[in-house]
Amino acid sequence: MMGWSDLPADLVAAVADRLGTELADLARFRSVCRPWRSGSAAHGARLRVPLLLIPMMSYDTSTERLVWSPADDRLREAPLPEARGGHSFVFASHHGWILTVVAGDGGLKATLVYHFTGVSEQLPRLPSSFGGDGGRRVALDGLSWDWSPQGVVVSPGKGAFFCRPGDGSWRSVGCPSAAVTSVTACDGALYLFDRKTCNATIVDAGTLAVTAVIEAPALELPRWEREEIEANLVVCPDELILLVRSKLHHPWCTGWPRFCKAFRADPRAVTGGRSPSWSEVAGIGDRAVFVDDLRAFCVEANDHNGLRRNCEYVASSYRAIDDDYDYGFDRYGRMYSVGVLDFANHTTESLSYGSLVKLWSPGDGQCSSWLMPSYSYCNLH
Repeated sequence: MMGWSDLPADLVAAVADRLGTELADLARFRSVCRPWRSGSAAHGARLRVPLLLIPMMSYDTSTERLVWSPADDRLREAPLPEARGGHSFVFASHHGWILTVVAGDGGLKATLVYHFTGVSEQLPRLPSSFGGDGGRRVALDGLSWDWSPQGVVVSPGKGAFFCRPGDGSWRSVGCPSAAVTSVTACDGALYLFDRKTCNATIVDAGTLAVTAVIEAPALELPRWEREEIEANLVVCPDELILLVRSKLHHPWCTGWPRFCKAFRADPRAVTGGRSPSWSEVAGIGDRAVFVDDLRAFCVEANDHNGLRRNCEYVASSYRAIDDDYDYGFDRYGRMYSVGVLDFANHTTESLSYGSLVKLWSPGDGQCSSWLMPSYSYCNLH
């Protein structure tokens, strides 16, 4: 007797193609059996495109979250009950988890939420160095974080803190006074990066001891461009990538950046007692790098997901005036944009079209961040 697992592979693939874009449906489909999992691989690959998480603020302090897909220019609601209210903040990630922070009388409540399934995990309240009532906004604007099976690491912009699963407190990581603009956890190590100096500090996630410091490469920049440079660290299991470029200017400008370089280092050098060193490379190959104010990460570019090879997708936002407001005074807010930098010709193209260009968030708003879809979630314990 033929069972569900005996269906022909082409029929399984045809059914998977009709599931649409909901990852929860695909996860249930893949969990039936191994043939269904392999038969839906192509459809799953088409959905492996990062989504832009956009926090929308309003003057009545209510907050809604949207996700925007660069693949189909579609906006979807992102319900996050753990981050309700006007003093709440959300920070996406490349592994599907979202860090939500809610400011209250008892401090800053932190929760991990897996957006695609609704699973959540409560974290200890953030340390007092993330800011009190007076400095809370500034500190959270500079927050960076990451998660791995070893635990969660967060930074308020200087120094970093680490919390293992089940622990009830945060432990200091690295030098408390060191500037940190992005944190990445990978293979038992924590990478603390400073975009301004391009220095990367590697910390052992088990002992929380600094194991290496990677100094910035020689960039040979003209003096007038030194303040216009932006750097990002991409951490992969077998390599580190440093991307240095001129800052992307107004979202409708094309032809930028003037300066663009990529460097590679081998993180395995640390196990041999050496500090990794940078060597310049031509580009990033058949990959796309997604960049926001939190981090940069790699995604395979293939014929299924339609991502551009050897390109960098940069999410940014800028202050703007609501010209359509009818009450006789200017309303300032935030608009969101995505630019694609092509490493082959060092030019950028704006993806700010359709649904994305219509978004306008009153007030200061919060920066957007990339959220990477996944078929399933990883337990924190």
